[in-house]
Amino acid sequence: MELFAGLLTTVLGIAGAPGIAIDKIATDFLRGQIVRADVLEVRVDNAPNYQILLGNVDRIRVAGRGVYVLEFLRIDAIDLETDPISIDPNVLQSGKVFLRRPLQATVRVVLRSEDINNALRSPTIQSSFKNLSIDISGTNKGKAETLDLVNPEVTFLEGDRIRLSAFLQSQPTPSKPKPIPLNVSVNAELKTIGGTRLQIINPRIELEGTPIPEKIANVFAQGLNRVLDLRQLESKGIMARVLKLELTEGKMQVIGFAKMDSIPNQ
Repeated sequence: MELFAGLLTTVLGIAGAPGIAIDKIATDFLRGQIVRADVLEVRVDNAPNYQILLGNVDRIRVAGRGVYVLEFLRIDAIDLETDPISIDPNVLQSGKVFLRRPLQATVRVVLRSEDINNALRSPTIQSSFKNLSIDISGTNKGKAETLDLVNPEVTFLEGDRIRLSAFLQSQPTPSKPKPIPLNVSVNAELKTIGGTRLQIINPRIELEGTPIPEKIANVFAQGLNRVLDLRQLESKGIMARVLKLELTEGKMQVIGFAKMDSIPNQ
């Protein structure tokens, strides 16, 4: 949201300057906020032009291809389009954005399995998979082991299905100086529920090719589903909805809608 607030400040801040190509300035601003992009374009639509001096913009459109929002995370495609925007130009001078009407936008994002897996293999993400405390029995009665999650991989499949796989590597001990890694895989459907939740459905989890009990699989899915609940954003003043979710071989496309009454964290 800070990024979008910065874009609005840039667009409105240069509105009165003669001979300024607003689209190019806005595009350059966004390029300065990300790592890099193969293609990135911003289009500011406004008619008549003087409206922008009053804090009004008909819409802002952003189109990106091969966008690296982080050094290790590539987004294959992103398209964003806002509804009409109205902000207080007087408050803008203080560096803040005050919305005179709710800000609404639709966004389309396409992610590739290959890009997700490159991110998972990055040192930044890999470090979070070290020294995990896991009870492999899944009963909460067994002794938790300290494990590393090695070579995690995500595969998007036809029919809105997803496969997650990795190896669980135990820490060496005097009795097991060279522990054998265990292969774990999860196959499940990924669906939207009421537009507010991405939900893992009918998970099938296997450990070394052997299915684990359904009860344990469901507990795993419930924990993951809590993370995928978009209603968590409402505490930040953002209402988000998934309008369409589509998984095909190697790709995931999400089309969503977001609305906010004010720009948080300014």
